[in-house]
Amino acid sequence: MTEPAPPPASRIDPDRPRQFAQSGREVDFFLPVVCTDRGQHKRRLLTVARRELDGSGGMSSALEWFAPPMGAEAKPGSMIGKNSYIFRCPSCSRKPQINSVKWWKLVDDAVRAKLPELDLSLLPF
Repeated sequence: MTEPAPPPASRIDPDRPRQFAQSGREVDFFLPVVCTDRGQHKRRLLTVARRELDGSGGMSSALEWFAPPMGAEAKPGSMIGKNSYIFRCPSCSRKPQINSVKWWKLVDDAVRAKLPELDLSLLPF
């Protein structure tokens, strides 16, 4: 007996134009992640978050201003978290650490709110 096909993926913001990753996979959105130190310094791009239609998420590793969760590979004192993303702004001293589940909820909520970017310095942590 075969499993029923999964329902088609739905887009968080169906009004956004279709976009594709370099792999050719359809992406629901790309969201720039920046820091401005609450307007105290020039806008600094830290990474770009993306959500693919299959529900997976990822961030541009071309920029080296964040570290993804590394599970058991995380070492104390390093800029790597077990279950959290750690961001580092090169223009100020901010180093927010955000649980990966909470991070993707923040990203999805920012897209639903139609924000053009997510400024980490404006988040309440």
